[in-house]
Amino acid sequence: MVALILAGLAGWAVWNYLTTIEDEIREDQAIVTVFRAGQRINEGSEGSILFSDFTNNGALIIEGEDQAGDVPPDAITTEEQLNQVLTGRVAAGPISEKSILTEAQWVVVTVDITPLAELIPSGKQALTIGTDSITGVNGFVEPGDRVNMIITLDLEFDLLPPEFSGVVVAPEGEEPPPTEEEAAEEVATVTLTRFVMQGIPVMATGRAVRPDEDAPPTVDAGDQPAEGEEVVDEGPTGNETVFTFEVTPEQAEKIVFAFQAGSIWLTLVPEDFVEVETRGVTIDTLFGGDIVEDIFGSDG
Repeated sequence: MVALILAGLAGWAVWNYLTTIEDEIREDQAIVTVFRAGQRINEGSEGSILFSDFTNNGALIIEGEDQAGDVPPDAITTEEQLNQVLTGRVAAGPISEKSILTEAQWVVVTVDITPLAELIPSGKQALTIGTDSITGVNGFVEPGDRVNMIITLDLEFDLLPPEFSGVVVAPEGEEPPPTEEEAAEEVATVTLTRFVMQGIPVMATGRAVRPDEDAPPTVDAGDQPAEGEEVVDEGPTGNETVFTFEVTPEQAEKIVFAFQAGSIWLTLVPEDFVEVETRGVTIDTLFGGDIVEDIFGSDG
Protein backbone atom coordinates (compact mmCIF):
# COMPACT_ATOMS: atom_id res chain seq x y z
CA MET A 1 0.00 0.00 0.00
CA VAL A 2 2.81 2.39 0.88
CA ALA A 3 4.50 1.67 -2.44
CA LEU A 4 1.28 2.29 -4.32
CA ILE A 5 0.71 5.57 -2.48
CA LEU A 6 4.27 6.71 -3.16
CA ALA A 7 3.93 5.75 -6.82
CA GLY A 8 0.66 7.68 -7.05
CA LEU A 9 2.25 10.77 -5.50
CA ALA A 10 5.20 10.54 -7.84
CA GLY A 11 2.91 10.19 -10.84
CA TRP A 12 0.83 13.18 -9.72
CA ALA A 13 3.98 15.28 -9.25
CA VAL A 14 5.23 14.42 -12.71
CA TRP A 15 1.82 15.16 -14.25
CA ASN A 16 1.59 18.48 -12.40
CA TYR A 17 5.11 19.47 -13.52
CA LEU A 18 4.43 18.61 -17.17
CA THR A 19 1.12 20.47 -17.06
CA THR A 20 2.89 23.56 -15.74
CA ILE A 21 5.53 23.36 -18.47
CA GLU A 22 2.84 22.92 -21.11
CA ASP A 23 0.91 25.94 -19.81
CA GLU A 24 4.07 28.05 -19.92
CA ILE A 25 4.83 26.95 -23.48
CA ARG A 26 1.29 27.74 -24.58
CA GLU A 27 1.49 31.12 -22.86
CA ASP A 28 4.74 31.97 -24.67
CA GLN A 29 3.23 30.89 -27.99
CA ALA A 30 0.11 33.01 -27.53
CA ILE A 31 -0.27 35.76 -30.12
CA VAL A 32 -0.42 39.32 -28.75
CA THR A 33 -0.81 42.74 -30.34
CA VAL A 34 2.34 44.86 -30.54
CA PHE A 35 3.19 48.30 -31.89
CA ARG A 36 6.43 48.88 -33.81
CA ALA A 37 8.27 51.95 -35.03
CA GLY A 38 7.42 52.35 -38.71
CA GLN A 39 10.64 54.31 -39.15
CA ARG A 40 13.45 55.48 -36.90
CA ILE A 41 12.13 57.60 -34.03
CA ASN A 42 14.58 60.25 -32.86
CA GLU A 43 15.34 61.05 -29.25
CA GLY A 44 12.96 63.72 -27.97
CA SER A 45 10.19 62.92 -30.48
CA GLU A 46 6.82 63.90 -29.05
CA GLY A 47 4.61 60.90 -28.32
CA SER A 48 1.39 62.86 -28.80
CA ILE A 49 2.34 63.67 -32.40
CA LEU A 50 3.25 60.05 -33.09
CA PHE A 51 -0.04 58.79 -31.61
CA SER A 52 -2.01 61.35 -33.65
CA ASP A 53 -0.21 60.12 -36.78
CA PHE A 54 -1.11 56.52 -35.83
CA THR A 55 -4.82 57.29 -35.38
CA ASN A 56 -4.80 58.95 -38.81
CA ASN A 57 -3.37 55.81 -40.44
CA GLY A 58 0.12 57.23 -40.70
CA ALA A 59 3.31 55.19 -41.09
CA LEU A 60 5.27 56.31 -38.00
CA ILE A 61 3.80 53.56 -35.78
CA ILE A 62 2.68 50.19 -37.15
CA GLU A 63 0.32 47.77 -35.38
CA GLY A 64 1.17 44.07 -35.66
CA GLU A 65 1.28 40.73 -33.86
CA ASP A 66 3.98 38.59 -32.28
CA GLN A 67 4.36 35.59 -29.97
CA ALA A 68 4.12 36.54 -26.31
CA GLY A 69 7.44 34.86 -25.56
CA ASP A 70 9.23 37.18 -28.02
CA VAL A 71 7.71 40.38 -26.64
CA PRO A 72 9.41 42.48 -23.92
CA PRO A 73 7.61 42.41 -20.55
CA ASP A 74 6.67 46.11 -20.72
CA ALA A 75 5.64 46.09 -24.38
CA ILE A 76 2.64 48.20 -25.37
CA THR A 77 -0.10 45.79 -26.43
CA THR A 78 -3.30 47.86 -26.73
CA GLU A 79 -4.22 51.13 -28.41
CA GLU A 80 -5.49 52.46 -25.08
CA GLN A 81 -2.12 51.71 -23.46
CA LEU A 82 -0.34 53.29 -26.42
CA ASN A 83 -2.33 56.50 -25.90
CA GLN A 84 -1.62 56.55 -22.15
CA VAL A 85 2.12 55.95 -22.55
CA LEU A 86 2.77 58.39 -25.41
CA THR A 87 0.57 61.31 -24.33
CA GLY A 88 2.66 63.98 -22.64
CA ARG A 89 5.91 62.07 -23.09
CA VAL A 90 8.89 62.06 -25.43
CA ALA A 91 11.24 59.35 -26.66
CA ALA A 92 14.02 58.87 -24.07
CA GLY A 93 16.41 57.81 -26.83
CA PRO A 94 16.45 56.83 -30.49
CA ILE A 95 14.17 53.91 -31.39
CA SER A 96 15.26 51.95 -34.44
CA GLU A 97 12.88 51.04 -37.23
CA LYS A 98 10.74 47.90 -36.62
CA SER A 99 11.51 47.93 -32.86
CA ILE A 100 8.64 46.98 -30.55
CA LEU A 101 7.47 49.99 -28.51
CA THR A 102 7.73 49.62 -24.72
CA GLU A 103 6.82 51.84 -21.77
CA ALA A 104 10.49 52.26 -20.79
CA GLN A 105 11.24 54.05 -24.08
CA TRP A 106 9.18 57.11 -23.08
CA VAL A 107 9.75 59.73 -20.40
CA VAL A 108 7.76 62.68 -19.09
CA VAL A 109 9.01 66.08 -20.17
CA THR A 110 9.81 68.14 -17.09
CA VAL A 111 10.81 71.37 -18.90
CA ASP A 112 8.82 73.71 -21.06
CA ILE A 113 9.22 73.22 -24.81
CA THR A 114 9.20 76.38 -26.88
CA PRO A 115 7.11 75.96 -30.05
CA LEU A 116 9.16 76.25 -33.22
CA ALA A 117 6.92 79.07 -34.45
CA GLU A 118 8.08 81.26 -31.55
CA LEU A 119 11.71 80.81 -32.63
CA ILE A 120 11.13 82.13 -36.17
CA PRO A 121 12.25 85.77 -36.52
CA SER A 122 9.78 88.31 -37.82
CA GLY A 123 9.64 88.31 -41.62
CA LYS A 124 11.11 84.81 -41.90
CA GLN A 125 9.57 81.37 -42.42
CA ALA A 126 10.54 77.78 -41.63
CA LEU A 127 10.96 75.49 -44.65
CA THR A 128 11.81 71.79 -44.43
CA ILE A 129 13.63 69.79 -47.11
CA GLY A 130 15.07 66.28 -47.20
CA THR A 131 18.21 64.86 -48.78
CA ASP A 132 20.09 61.59 -48.67
CA SER A 133 23.18 61.07 -46.50
CA ILE A 134 25.60 61.96 -49.33
CA THR A 135 24.01 65.16 -50.64
CA GLY A 136 23.16 66.19 -47.06
CA VAL A 137 26.79 66.24 -45.73
CA ASN A 138 26.49 62.79 -44.11
CA GLY A 139 24.48 64.00 -41.12
CA PHE A 140 27.15 66.43 -39.87
CA VAL A 141 24.83 69.45 -40.11
CA GLU A 142 23.58 70.56 -36.68
CA PRO A 143 20.91 73.08 -35.63
CA GLY A 144 22.48 76.53 -35.70
CA ASP A 145 24.82 75.74 -38.61
CA ARG A 146 24.66 77.37 -42.03
CA VAL A 147 24.71 75.61 -45.39
CA ASN A 148 25.05 76.45 -49.06
CA MET A 149 22.82 74.94 -51.74
CA ILE A 150 24.11 73.85 -55.15
CA ILE A 151 21.74 72.99 -58.00
CA THR A 152 22.37 71.02 -61.20
CA LEU A 153 19.75 71.42 -63.91
CA ASP A 154 19.37 71.30 -67.69
CA LEU A 155 18.85 74.57 -69.60
CA GLU A 156 17.46 74.61 -73.14
CA PHE A 157 18.48 77.24 -75.71
CA ASP A 158 16.90 77.86 -79.12
CA LEU A 159 19.50 77.44 -81.86
CA LEU A 160 17.59 79.41 -84.52
CA PRO A 161 17.50 83.22 -84.81
CA PRO A 162 14.12 84.91 -84.21
CA GLU A 163 13.56 85.73 -87.93
CA PHE A 164 13.35 82.01 -88.71
CA SER A 165 10.24 81.49 -86.57
CA GLY A 166 7.20 80.46 -88.59
CA VAL A 167 7.11 79.50 -92.26
CA VAL A 168 8.69 81.80 -94.86
CA VAL A 169 9.38 81.43 -98.58
CA ALA A 170 12.97 80.50 -99.35
CA PRO A 171 14.90 82.21 -102.18
CA GLU A 172 15.09 80.25 -105.41
CA GLY A 173 17.62 77.45 -105.31
CA GLU A 174 17.83 77.41 -101.49
CA GLU A 175 16.35 75.07 -98.96
CA PRO A 176 13.33 76.50 -97.11
CA PRO A 177 13.86 77.39 -93.46
CA PRO A 178 12.42 74.98 -90.89
CA THR A 179 8.78 75.10 -89.91
CA GLU A 180 7.71 75.93 -86.34
CA GLU A 181 7.50 72.21 -85.53
CA GLU A 182 11.01 71.63 -86.87
CA ALA A 183 12.33 74.72 -85.10
CA ALA A 184 10.99 73.43 -81.81
CA GLU A 185 13.40 70.53 -82.13
CA GLU A 186 16.36 72.82 -82.93
CA VAL A 187 17.38 73.44 -79.33
CA ALA A 188 20.56 72.91 -77.37
CA THR A 189 20.55 71.55 -73.82
CA VAL A 190 23.26 72.73 -71.45
CA THR A 191 23.72 71.19 -67.99
CA LEU A 192 24.65 73.85 -65.43
CA THR A 193 25.86 73.42 -61.83
CA ARG A 194 25.85 76.54 -59.67
CA PHE A 195 25.27 77.82 -56.14
CA VAL A 196 21.64 78.85 -55.92
CA MET A 197 21.78 80.12 -52.33
CA GLN A 198 24.48 80.58 -49.68
CA GLY A 199 24.59 80.89 -45.90
CA ILE A 200 21.16 79.39 -45.20
CA PRO A 201 20.54 79.22 -41.40
CA VAL A 202 19.55 75.75 -40.16
CA MET A 203 16.80 75.93 -37.54
CA ALA A 204 16.47 72.18 -36.99
CA THR A 205 17.72 68.79 -38.12
CA GLY A 206 15.11 66.10 -37.77
CA ARG A 207 13.27 67.04 -34.55
CA ALA A 208 16.30 68.66 -32.91
CA VAL A 209 15.69 72.43 -32.80
CA ARG A 210 18.26 75.21 -32.66
CA PRO A 211 18.57 76.32 -29.01
CA ASP A 212 16.92 79.58 -28.03
CA GLU A 213 19.62 81.96 -26.83
CA ASP A 214 17.18 83.60 -24.38
CA ALA A 215 15.82 80.35 -22.96
CA PRO A 216 16.93 79.06 -19.52
CA PRO A 217 19.27 76.05 -19.46
CA THR A 218 17.55 72.68 -19.70
CA VAL A 219 18.43 69.16 -18.68
CA ASP A 220 18.47 65.99 -20.74
CA ALA A 221 15.10 64.24 -20.61
CA GLY A 222 16.68 60.81 -21.02
CA ASP A 223 17.35 58.46 -18.10
CA GLN A 224 20.97 58.22 -16.95
CA PRO A 225 22.33 54.71 -16.26
CA ALA A 226 22.61 53.79 -12.62
CA GLU A 227 26.01 53.30 -11.04
CA GLY A 228 27.50 50.02 -12.17
CA GLU A 229 24.87 49.58 -14.89
CA GLU A 230 26.26 48.60 -18.27
CA VAL A 231 25.70 51.09 -21.06
CA VAL A 232 24.48 49.30 -24.17
CA ASP A 233 25.80 50.64 -27.46
CA GLU A 234 22.85 50.79 -29.84
CA GLY A 235 25.16 51.04 -32.82
CA PRO A 236 24.75 53.45 -35.73
CA THR A 237 21.54 55.47 -35.51
CA GLY A 238 21.59 56.84 -39.04
CA ASN A 239 22.25 60.31 -40.38
CA GLU A 240 19.96 63.28 -39.89
CA THR A 241 19.15 64.51 -43.40
CA VAL A 242 15.85 66.33 -42.83
CA PHE A 243 16.57 70.05 -42.48
CA THR A 244 14.38 72.99 -41.48
CA PHE A 245 15.72 76.30 -42.77
CA GLU A 246 15.06 79.88 -41.66
CA VAL A 247 14.30 81.73 -44.90
CA THR A 248 12.52 84.72 -46.38
CA PRO A 249 9.48 84.10 -48.62
CA GLU A 250 11.63 84.80 -51.70
CA GLN A 251 14.29 82.32 -50.55
CA ALA A 252 11.58 79.72 -49.88
CA GLU A 253 10.40 80.04 -53.49
CA LYS A 254 13.94 79.59 -54.79
CA ILE A 255 14.55 76.49 -52.68
CA VAL A 256 11.28 74.83 -53.66
CA PHE A 257 11.89 75.61 -57.35
CA ALA A 258 15.42 74.23 -57.12
CA PHE A 259 14.20 70.96 -55.67
CA GLN A 260 11.44 70.65 -58.25
CA ALA A 261 13.60 71.55 -61.26
CA GLY A 262 17.00 69.95 -60.59
CA SER A 263 19.18 67.95 -58.23
CA ILE A 264 20.48 69.51 -55.01
CA TRP A 265 23.67 69.19 -52.95
CA LEU A 266 24.36 70.94 -49.65
CA THR A 267 27.70 72.17 -48.32
CA LEU A 268 28.44 72.92 -44.66
CA VAL A 269 30.22 76.25 -44.07
CA PRO A 270 32.26 77.59 -41.12
CA GLU A 271 31.11 80.34 -38.76
CA ASP A 272 33.21 83.00 -40.53
CA PHE A 273 31.84 82.09 -43.98
CA VAL A 274 31.39 84.96 -46.44
CA GLU A 275 29.34 84.55 -49.61
CA VAL A 276 31.34 84.24 -52.82
CA GLU A 277 30.25 85.04 -56.37
CA THR A 278 30.48 82.12 -58.81
CA ARG A 279 29.52 81.73 -62.47
CA GLY A 280 28.67 78.06 -62.30
CA VAL A 281 30.07 75.15 -64.27
CA THR A 282 29.05 73.58 -67.59
CA ILE A 283 30.74 70.79 -69.52
CA ASP A 284 32.48 73.46 -71.60
CA THR A 285 34.02 75.20 -68.57
CA LEU A 286 34.57 72.16 -66.39
CA PHE A 287 38.13 71.69 -67.68
CA GLY A 288 38.98 75.40 -67.77
CA GLY A 289 38.70 76.02 -71.51
CA ASP A 290 36.88 75.26 -74.75
CA ILE A 291 36.44 71.48 -74.61
CA VAL A 292 35.45 71.26 -78.30
CA GLU A 293 38.65 73.00 -79.33
CA ASP A 294 40.70 70.85 -76.92
CA ILE A 295 39.32 67.65 -78.46
CA PHE A 296 39.06 68.53 -82.14
CA GLY A 297 41.51 71.41 -82.47
CA SER A 298 40.87 74.98 -83.61
CA ASP A 299 39.91 73.79 -87.14
CA GLY A 300 37.42 71.17 -85.87
